[in-house]
Amino acid sequence: MNTARLTAHIEDLLARYREAGYFPSASVRVFNAHETLATACTGDAREDSLFDVASLTKIATTTRILLAMDRGQLALDAAVADCFDEIRQDAWLARRFDGVTLRMLLTHTSTLTPWFPFYSRRDEDFWQVLHYALEHTEVVQGMEYSDLNFMLLGELLNRISRTTLNEGLQSELVEPLGLGRMMYHPPLEAHIVPSCYDNAIEMQMCADRSIAFDGFRPSDTEVRGTVNDGNAHYFFHDEAGHAGIFADTQAYAKLCQFYMNSPSSLLRAAQKEQPGAPTRGLGLQTGTAYPHGCGHTGFTGTSIYFSAEHDIGVVAFTNRLFFHQPSGQNTGEFRRALHESAFALAAK
Repeated sequence: MNTARLTAHIEDLLARYREAGYFPSASVRVFNAHETLATACTGDAREDSLFDVASLTKIATTTRILLAMDRGQLALDAAVADCFDEIRQDAWLARRFDGVTLRMLLTHTSTLTPWFPFYSRRDEDFWQVLHYALEHTEVVQGMEYSDLNFMLLGELLNRISRTTLNEGLQSELVEPLGLGRMMYHPPLEAHIVPSCYDNAIEMQMCADRSIAFDGFRPSDTEVRGTVNDGNAHYFFHDEAGHAGIFADTQAYAKLCQFYMNSPSSLLRAAQKEQPGAPTRGLGLQTGTAYPHGCGHTGFTGTSIYFSAEHDIGVVAFTNRLFFHQPSGQNTGEFRRALHESAFALAAK
């Protein structure tokens, strides 16, 4: 592969999409199973910049869950109710979770509502709010992406590891895999790219549902080093299974490489579409946006893509929400262009 050509192409893509208003800053890393092939940055981002990776947190959560399954601590088709006394002891929740398995949480086929502002009832504990949220929302049919799935998986990790999510992240992933800069609660002296100015989007989501919450950040406040996601920030104190991690592109490239090199049949299966879950692997996403591979996205403008079959991957971190007035640009077009370019150049 001509790495100079690849780097120049990525730099050109970054320049064009930044100029078009898709994001103010971005950091991109292209890699194969063993090494970095190219990096590029724009705006205020550097190679070592930390980004709020949003739902890419789910990939760290997924990896820890799958490794626990490989160790025999969990079973893929175990009933969720069997994992939590709180569900079994609540007759209504026990009925609601009847037939729901860990596999269904990982593939977003759990029947749970896509989203609920837990912070609107932050004086209650997680299980009380979960009961309320599910009792007041419809049962979902088929595959429906839901943060609640990974809130539950985060709670499960706390139970089996007997540590906080950040402690478990460090001891089970970051240190043994040599990931480097991946963490909850980043040090403020680090170079952190701001993610947004406030929670205007979630404010509107609450208003649309006639749900009141008076604890939102002040409007036009730069958010840097704390989590954009409302539930992760206001309810889980910046440490949740669905969101909360900060990282640089190298950390997630190394995590992707772990999957690309893993001999585990479970981790290999996770990269493939699962029966009954269109475009979903185990925790990972499949489909045309990820040529011959898989990946995931984060609401703040982050994404990963890798193809073990074709030995190529891309981590792209942007801060697409860091505008005083949201641009409305869908970074999916930018991600697809990056993935297709890397795949095409790797295939030559």
